[in-house]
Amino acid sequence: MRPVRTYLRREPSVPAAWAVLLVIVLIWLAGSSVSVLSVTIMIGQKVPLVLASIGAAIVIMSRGIDLSVGAVLTVVNTIIAAGTAAFGNSLAWIGVGLAVALVAGLVNGLCVAWLRLPPLIVTLAVQSILLGVALYVLPTPGGAVDAWLKDLPLVLVGPFPLMLLIVVAAPLLIWYPLRRSRFGTALLSSGADESAAYASGINVRRTVVSSYVLSALFAGLAGIVMSMNTGSGDPTIGVPFTMNTIAAAVVGGVSLAGGRGTIAGPIAGALVVSFIGNLLFSMGVNSYWQYVVTGAVLIVAIAIPAGLRAIRAGRQPS
Repeated sequence: MRPVRTYLRREPSVPAAWAVLLVIVLIWLAGSSVSVLSVTIMIGQKVPLVLASIGAAIVIMSRGIDLSVGAVLTVVNTIIAAGTAAFGNSLAWIGVGLAVALVAGLVNGLCVAWLRLPPLIVTLAVQSILLGVALYVLPTPGGAVDAWLKDLPLVLVGPFPLMLLIVVAAPLLIWYPLRRSRFGTALLSSGADESAAYASGINVRRTVVSSYVLSALFAGLAGIVMSMNTGSGDPTIGVPFTMNTIAAAVVGGVSLAGGRGTIAGPIAGALVVSFIGNLLFSMGVNSYWQYVVTGAVLIVAIAIPAGLRAIRAGRQPS
């Protein structure tokens, strides 16, 4: 029990996010008609934000910020849809889209780590470039994807939706090996104290570049799942993801100061943010209030840890 108590003391936001998620889901389910198909579709709709939030959280752990997440998702989605509509073979265009995503992540990382440019400005510039590319590739919503790609979100593995298994397995398949690896240690150390990490022999620049490449990779995967869900492309589809991924990471206990966080937390945070939208919609609330509520949730998620730190600091003897 002692490791559990230690974990709860160090990462109280993670179980809190999961508890809030459970309450929201139960309230939402109570007022909705539920079937295997509706649950499968609903979970598939959450996966893009979950994947994108994982990538955004990795960058935040390194004390960075990635505002290009939504644009990477968008450009991957438009490349797949436009390429498939023109030439067929969605699988080949998935490869092209992921290659573009990785290049974008590499540019972000090199500019931040090697040129020492502010991550806010760099990722905002890359976001603008990618959105321009997306509009050039697909000026208006449309395009198509192969039938097998559209069917994947509806696949069941036994009684469980494939997308649910992806969400559940993500912390185990991503964070556990990542946290146990040298890169995971380097990531949190670089975010906590860059100078100390460098003095300890950690290649901080390479770690930062890798974090941005991983963020772009997960955003690209989110773009692929979005293409599965919609069966088409949209040059504006990723716009809400910029704020929502940051909100999900913060709600899930990832510190904006860097050096602390898990993957399970942002997954819960992404689901909380997403289900808030579902709950408001089922209650008949106008869609623009979803943005208001998301912003309020982000402020509260930042304010609570800051308040707790202030209380703990006030209790310590001077």
